[in-house]
Amino acid sequence: MLPDSFRFGDPWALVLLAVLPVLAALWLRRRRLVARRGVVLSTLAPLARARTGLRARLQPYAALLRIPALALLVLAIARPQTVDAGATVSTEGIDIAVALDISGSMRDAGLDAPSKMDAAKKALKSFLDARKDDRVGLVVFKGEARTVSPLTVDYRALQQLVEQAERQNTQLDEGTAIGLGITNALNLLRNSHARSRIVVLATDGENNVTRVEPEQAGKVAEALKIRIYTIGIPTAGQRAEQSLNESQMRRIAEGTGGSYTRASNEQGLTDIFNSIATLEKSRIERERFTRYHELAPWLLVPALGLIALELLLGATLFRTAP
Repeated sequence: MLPDSFRFGDPWALVLLAVLPVLAALWLRRRRLVARRGVVLSTLAPLARARTGLRARLQPYAALLRIPALALLVLAIARPQTVDAGATVSTEGIDIAVALDISGSMRDAGLDAPSKMDAAKKALKSFLDARKDDRVGLVVFKGEARTVSPLTVDYRALQQLVEQAERQNTQLDEGTAIGLGITNALNLLRNSHARSRIVVLATDGENNVTRVEPEQAGKVAEALKIRIYTIGIPTAGQRAEQSLNESQMRRIAEGTGGSYTRASNEQGLTDIFNSIATLEKSRIERERFTRYHELAPWLLVPALGLIALELLLGATLFRTAP
């Protein structure tokens, strides 16, 4: 039984091995027929003391080198391979750019917390606590957007930046520039070579800065093959659709292969962040990029070597007169 890490790329070619015993039988039959033939001589006296030398006895069997050579060629045609099985890229982590809304409305109560900002920061810090191999970057936005941290695995430092995000960026114009927030997040991921690259956008409002429309940013993400996950944060006492353009958030996300989710409470927001990372890892697990190593060249070399040896012996040591 072959090990799980070994396989034939074209196993149908192995059927040709059944032809080799037939070829060997035909050769033996031909050899017997040749042996029965003779040369008519007037007397055998001159040959009475002649003895068959080793070279003469081995000469007919040089052709047998073709059988293992053909066997090796057939095995090469079947493309034997070793497989790097079980190595999924999920252990390499994913690259995540978080775009967090820090506009004035985020100070309002919501998600069963004193403020939506408090709930968002707590959820994001909890999300960072659960990370292991993922690189995470942070963008904040109001009427403008600013990159607070590049992609990093220094989660402790990033948690401090999350805590200070609102206080450290008071100089940004008021408003809700969702399109700019997405664009800055995409810039963090543009040069990333991770198998999975995602933007997680958390906002409580509707885009009101037209410098970059969210749909335009979504098209750029789609072209870059970066998924966007959008999270709606409703204000306490209001229905989400009164303060959020949910249809727009859903279109942007689903257009890139992501999704839109509305948070219901503080724990729900934390669960959304974690479920997004889990979903991305499961996507990678399903996309198993198995690597095969071809072994055929290791068989072709000895096969050609046997054929060359037969030709060399026939032209030198076992050469016969016409």
